[in-house]
Amino acid sequence: MNIGIIGGGSLGLLLSSYLANNHNVTLYVRRISQLENIQANGITLQLEEEPERNFDVNVELVNHLQHHDAFFITVKQPQITDVIEQLRAVNPAGSIIFLQNGMGHIEKISTLQSPVYVGAVEHGASRISDNEVKHLGFGTIKLASFSGEIDDLIQLEKALHDDTFPFEVMHDWEVLLKSKLLINAVINPLTALFNVPNGSIVDNEYITRIAKKLTREAASVLHFSEEEAWENVKRVARNTSENTSSMRADILQNRETEIEAISGYLLGVVDEPERIPYTMFAYESILALQERGKLI
Repeated sequence: MNIGIIGGGSLGLLLSSYLANNHNVTLYVRRISQLENIQANGITLQLEEEPERNFDVNVELVNHLQHHDAFFITVKQPQITDVIEQLRAVNPAGSIIFLQNGMGHIEKISTLQSPVYVGAVEHGASRISDNEVKHLGFGTIKLASFSGEIDDLIQLEKALHDDTFPFEVMHDWEVLLKSKLLINAVINPLTALFNVPNGSIVDNEYITRIAKKLTREAASVLHFSEEEAWENVKRVARNTSENTSSMRADILQNRETEIEAISGYLLGVVDEPERIPYTMFAYESILALQERGKLI
């Protein structure tokens, strides 16, 4: 397949590395410096206890979008609006797959004419430099149809799937995204607030107490079983115990986070935000850290 990947962060680099094994990949980035680095050196994939691997991929600036069989959108929520405008200008005929945390992008992607799919990424990855990414935790990329045909998604999954980098088709996009949203609403803000790796959610008894309360609130809002939700949060925290969450990384680097699309989404769908006080505290605390970061 001819695949375009928009976003040169950790997920974009990770996807480019693995998909380049079997497909023609073009990675779209924003900065000329990153483009020149990848053109000169390729993408380096670091794996635990294995030799580094290097991959040659095509690389272009994001304002030079071309047509592809499929686009993967890996930018974070704050950049989604700009990317959608660029996609609308190109009007690609191929599938568009959005891989964001949270659900702040749902209303925006509904305006696209192309077949749209959404996904949840279970891998852990950390960008070491503009052309280096470390694969920290193996998982699956789960995909569901938002506006595309399910039969087309099944064929797409078959083309993309590899035992070393699996894909899986889910049949309800809303359940898929809400399940990931719940986990993000617990792990992301807490690891950012306390500046700890994901495993501290279950290893630090005091953080665990708060995590359980955040899980209870999110499960109530999203109509999930609290017990099952907490088991899922624990599973992800343990499987990615050494990982730095994306929100923690954003705070450490003074970047805008995805808190609006995660905790902000939960606050927006309840009649009385005060009934989920721990979520409100997490939301306002992350906003406070963002504001502090602007002054540094």
